[in-house]
Amino acid sequence: MKVKKIAEVRSKYKEPVGPDEMKKNRSIIEVEEEYLDGLDKIEDYEYLQILFYFHKSEGYDLISKRRKGSERGLFTSRSPRRPTPIGITTVELLKREGNKLHVYGLDAIDGTPVIDIKPYASFMDQPTLSLQKKTPRYRINKLIRYQNLHDLLLKTGELHGHYCPFLALGVLAAADALKRLAAENDGMEDLLAVVESNSCFSDGIQYVAGTTFGNNSLIYRDFGKTAVTFVKRENSSEALRYYLKDPDFIEREYPEAAELFKKVIAERRGSKKEQQKMKELWQEIAFEIIEADPDKYFKIEENAEIELPDYAPIFADAECSKCGERLMAAKAVQKDDKVLCRDCAESSYYQLDGSGIVEK
Repeated sequence: MKVKKIAEVRSKYKEPVGPDEMKKNRSIIEVEEEYLDGLDKIEDYEYLQILFYFHKSEGYDLISKRRKGSERGLFTSRSPRRPTPIGITTVELLKREGNKLHVYGLDAIDGTPVIDIKPYASFMDQPTLSLQKKTPRYRINKLIRYQNLHDLLLKTGELHGHYCPFLALGVLAAADALKRLAAENDGMEDLLAVVESNSCFSDGIQYVAGTTFGNNSLIYRDFGKTAVTFVKRENSSEALRYYLKDPDFIEREYPEAAELFKKVIAERRGSKKEQQKMKELWQEIAFEIIEADPDKYFKIEENAEIELPDYAPIFADAECSKCGERLMAAKAVQKDDKVLCRDCAESSYYQLDGSGIVEK
């Protein structure tokens, strides 16, 4: 069997450290000149799979203790000490400069020989796609089961649009609660989350717990508190309530970020540079928060008392006699013997916005 070196890794890490640490940094893969043509159009791909040789690995044990957990067989681990010491990692391609590929997420040290580069293709490389068709939250449930809050926060950021401390707190609370309750949400109103404010915190709850307004399992109580109660209908006496113990911890522990928040968000007078700096600090703090135990931030009340709403009713339809649009009959207005929507009737209604629930 012949294995050829096609490239070499350039990294700030000269000796092995934890792969989680290395994956947080950028690396460069220098491809040898004779293979340069093989990089043609590689910029079309956002992610690459890198196969590399553990050149400092010596020997192996078929049974060994894992970094986290009990002893297991070698082929159930990611250990570099293997009979054929080859590693594989999916990385993000940041840019190409000639024979240099700038990547993020590579857990290989400086000087590591690279033996192959392949484009990452989700339809070929994700074995969970068929499972996800059957169970839409398959991947999220798996992240919760293994308490991989780093990846949960990454995914939640896709919904929320940015990373911030209160988004991370929502992720932290929801992941902990679902693990304690042994709950997996199928969107059928059997798991409920009762939030007490409409802030970034609530988006962390929605994504991780799968409780949303659309599936009628996110209940909003306009109390203005950073708090949430999780409950399964089948075990309503085992509800868990999470309340942020110290709402001022950011001002005390991260004064620079707090000052920028005040200027950029509260007062809306920050420059673009200050806005970018705030986002960077917010992101840094968010990923620190999810490394902590939930008890650090939350007062967690077990067997919390909670009044559960009924399952969402199915309303009959009605048609507005003025605009012709259909609506829930329960929301229609009778005016001069006509059925009208609230807009056409110029009737008052309730709106949930940044101020909470307001009457319009």
